[in-house]
Parts: sequence; C-alpha cells; structure tokens
Amino acid sequence: MHDTLMTIDEFEAQLDRHGANLERWPTQAAAQGKQLLATSTVAHALLVEARDMAVLLDDAFPAATLTTGALRSRILAEVTRDAARPGLFAWLTNRSRLLRPMAIAAALIPLFLGYAIGAGYQSGGVNEDLASDVSLLAFADYENYTDAN
Repeated sequence: MHDTLMTIDEFEAQLDRHGANLERWPTQAAAQGKQLLATSTVAHALLVEARDMAVLLDDAFPAATLTTGALRSRILAEVTRDAARPGLFAWLTNRSRLLRPMAIAAALIPLFLGYAIGAGYQSGGVNEDLASDVSLLAFADYENYTDAN
C-alpha cells in the first residue's frame, strides 16, 4: 500500500481479503480505508454490502458448526454409524434362514452368467453372410438421401 488515498478497487479488494470489520485489516490499509469511507459514498455502500453478506453467512453457517471440535465430532459420529451398519451381504446372511439362500443365489448369478456367455462364444466369430445382410439393412435408408451419394 502507499500513503495516498485508497482507490475503490483497492478498498473492495481489502474487503474481499479481510472482511467487513476494518479492525481486522492491516493497520495501514485500515487507516486508508477509514479515510476513503469518510469521503466516498461508494466505499460506504460496499462496506454495508460486505457487512450484510457477513451476516447472511453467519446465519447460514453458525460458528459452532465450523469449529474443529464440532467437525471432528460429526466425522466420528458418521464413521461410527457406518461401522455399526453391516454391509449388504452381511445383512442378508445374518438375517433369517429364509434370506440366506437368496443371498447365496444372488452371489452366484454373476458367476453363472459369465459361464453362459463364455460357453456360448463361437471361436469362428460372426457369420460373414449375417454381418453383410445386417449392414445392408442398416444402410438401406441412408441411400435415399441426396447427401449420401
């Protein structure tokens, strides 16, 4: 900062950087900001707007929820709740005897599907005549457009 009067842009930058409380600003910047406030209605309007924004933010995020202790407690509570909740497979197998076979069947379905897909695969690949017929059908409508020719 320099010893001349602060500009509106500099004042706005200090508001963004340090907030609406001029007591929290660096000493020289606060002194220049107070001089500007005494002479400029634009600077005063910017200060009022910054104070209003600070009030809205304080209402939206109370200070108690932003403390380290409160944040730590919320994280630990979430971890404890997740740890106490069993996984889906454990939930199914630890329930009644009726659900246990359903859980085993649900676990085996992907295995059987993978086997069926692998067993149905033909090493020769796709039939060439079938691929030709399908490609002709796919492009039959496209030949009618004047842009295609």
